[in-house]
Amino acid sequence: MSVDRRGTSEGARGARAAGLVVGLVALFASREASASPEDLFGYGPRSSAMGGTGAASAQGFEAAWGNPALLSRMTSRKLTLGYGGATFGLTRTPEGGPSISHDAEAARGIFIGADLPLPFGGILKDRVGAALAFYTPSSIIIRGRLLYPDKPQFPLLGERAQSLTVRAGFGVDIGYGLRVGAGFAALAEIVGDVIVATDASGRVGTRVEDQLVASYAPTFGATYDLPFWRGARLGATFRGTLDARFSVLIDATKLSSLNIPVFNISGLAQYDPAQLAVELAHESRERTVALGVTYKGWSAYRGPIEPTVPCPEGEEGCGALVPPTVPYRDTVVVRVGLDERIHVTPSLEGHARVGAFFETSPLPATLPSSDAFDLAQKELRSVPTRYYDGSRLAGTLGLGLSMKAPLPPLDLDLYTQLHAVLPREITSEVAGGPPERTSISGRVLVYGFLAGVRF
Repeated sequence: MSVDRRGTSEGARGARAAGLVVGLVALFASREASASPEDLFGYGPRSSAMGGTGAASAQGFEAAWGNPALLSRMTSRKLTLGYGGATFGLTRTPEGGPSISHDAEAARGIFIGADLPLPFGGILKDRVGAALAFYTPSSIIIRGRLLYPDKPQFPLLGERAQSLTVRAGFGVDIGYGLRVGAGFAALAEIVGDVIVATDASGRVGTRVEDQLVASYAPTFGATYDLPFWRGARLGATFRGTLDARFSVLIDATKLSSLNIPVFNISGLAQYDPAQLAVELAHESRERTVALGVTYKGWSAYRGPIEPTVPCPEGEEGCGALVPPTVPYRDTVVVRVGLDERIHVTPSLEGHARVGAFFETSPLPATLPSSDAFDLAQKELRSVPTRYYDGSRLAGTLGLGLSMKAPLPPLDLDLYTQLHAVLPREITSEVAGGPPERTSISGRVLVYGFLAGVRF
């Protein structure tokens, strides 16, 4: 990117510099960063159809998310490809006003999964497995818009469903009913800088350097087959905090004699909190039943926005706008799932899957006010923080077909989820004025189809 203009005076260059920097701020403030969909919907066709369960019941590559310890149960190599997405219907109703639909772009993406049982011999035979799991949006690589806090938005839905997600896992069967595993998840972050300056001829130009870097989070899991209940298994999975940041510094300090600060265009476009999932599952030849609870540490979340002009160390309150501090709360998710096996022929087996989950919202019902700069009055004023979110109740369904010789060695799976964003009233405080009250509700429709070949 470059902008060329010849200046006639230092003051004119300074005025143009201010305009150029403002334009660059607007450009980079809308840059898009990364997000993770599995925290919203679960991962894989079986888990997604069974209410997002998996800590004690996941199979194949989806265990890289559900519980990597279960990767040790794999017996054949398989490559899986699929397509899935989600649509959002979210509404807000200001007090005394009409309902307003919130514009959230549909998410669509491609799944890739690889089951890799490791062919060790001796004591490790059929005891070690690994998997790779990918989800990539079909039209973008990364997305995450950060808006001014007074603009109506659902920051924990919508954009979080669109990201390039990479997971890998490794599991070992120790014996005596105990399995352990570990893995990681990776997202992309954007870092860079923009330098605005004049050359020897007085032309104003910019140098833009930004790059994608990886952000990692660990996953650990363990399962134990209960000796007193045949077919029962207890599983636990810990997933570390997975965030996607972007940070671009705009430096125009060498452009003129005007005291232009370095702009810090940065924020946290995606935040999957650290979480612990515990699940009890029972497997038999006819069916698998799973019941689980997930605890998510949302209270560590500090919000998506960072100050554009950070105050020097030891000079808090230096006049720069400070984002609102929203006291997010830890949440609990309750999950239940069923996979019913249907024997069709000796070479064809069907699966009917159903599940549900309920997830509380981390967003408090009362939000503090935000500060905004009034250009007309040239002063700060208090505005309502218009963040919206609600607890979600989801029902899930899925079907599957598994073939073996003499049929092709294929697995075909499809799933759908319907989320109800439960009605809720959000109160946004305004310093020195009456609070703003808004009722919200909505629905989310999720779908996917995957095909895998064993070899």
